[in-house]
Amino acid sequence: MIAGYTKVGNPDTARHLLNRMPQTQTDAVLICWTAVIAGYAQMDRPDEAIAVFRTMQLENVEPDEIALLAVLSACAQLGVIQIQLGECIHGFIHKRGFSQMARLKNALIEMYAKSGNICNALQVFENMNHKTVITWTTIISALAFHGLGTQALHMFSQMETAAVKPNDITFIAVLSACTHVGLVDLGRSYFNTMRSRYGVQPKIQHYGCMIDLLGRAGCLGEALELVSRMPFKPNAAIWGSLLAASNIHADADLGELALLHLIKLEPWNSGNYALVSNIYASAGRWDESVMIRKMMKAKGVRKTRGWSSIHVSNRAHEFIAGDTSHPQFNRIHGILFNMNEQMKIAHHLPNEIVELLDFEG
Repeated sequence: MIAGYTKVGNPDTARHLLNRMPQTQTDAVLICWTAVIAGYAQMDRPDEAIAVFRTMQLENVEPDEIALLAVLSACAQLGVIQIQLGECIHGFIHKRGFSQMARLKNALIEMYAKSGNICNALQVFENMNHKTVITWTTIISALAFHGLGTQALHMFSQMETAAVKPNDITFIAVLSACTHVGLVDLGRSYFNTMRSRYGVQPKIQHYGCMIDLLGRAGCLGEALELVSRMPFKPNAAIWGSLLAASNIHADADLGELALLHLIKLEPWNSGNYALVSNIYASAGRWDESVMIRKMMKAKGVRKTRGWSSIHVSNRAHEFIAGDTSHPQFNRIHGILFNMNEQMKIAHHLPNEIVELLDFEG
């Protein structure tokens, strides 16, 4: 029953049943704990997954490979916030002799990468005796995620030397790496030879990566042409890439085209309207900028409040625009005010930029 509830997306009920079970070290009990941990992780509720794992430890139920995979997935979702737990699990894996289990090592690479420790991710990778296609793909993705595009592409060359055949996910990582370093010709080459050389059929995600690469590099015409001839209907991610490219290269017409499609695909996304309004404003087309704001209001789209977070001394601090609930709000506000005034004095914040930043829909 516990596994059934987690499979249908109801880990809370599964957890309630688990709490009523007698806690003995049996395979059945371990499977139930693992199912609940994995259920929370798969529902993007990593905090609860880790809380269940800690309770499992207090009940002296020793985790197996599957349970460790589930909790490492939760650690990866939380990133640096749970890096210490991830490191403890790494030590446990080594202590229990799980060190050569490829799936656990792959999970460790992902966890370290998403926690910001690419050096540890590389160390885990280098110490592996058997590297699967998932292992290679994970480390290439990790390097690309950290903006290390050149290193990621070098790793792909090593993968080819090791005679490991890449899969479709590998090519998403490779094309992302090309985007990070602006290697348009190389990215185009990989994209065009995926099917013929590697036997991998391009999916919409690969087209999206290629369109993003072309857009960032200023090849806007080629990006639009690729959209028109791809065998998929463009989704919000693809039009969003073109909208971002239009912002980078100040192409208001492309921005307007992208917005027309995005309004149909995600009419609630205030960021799309704000970006096009700012593009018009940057080009001095104030009438069109105001028109976009009015359109946003007419459709009842509310601007999503901005937020940021910072991790200090193993504690995450979140800041939301307009929120005054932080205990040190007055001090924070005072410091930001002083910084803003100093930037104005130094002429680092021109009036027209201030107006763009103050966009309120």
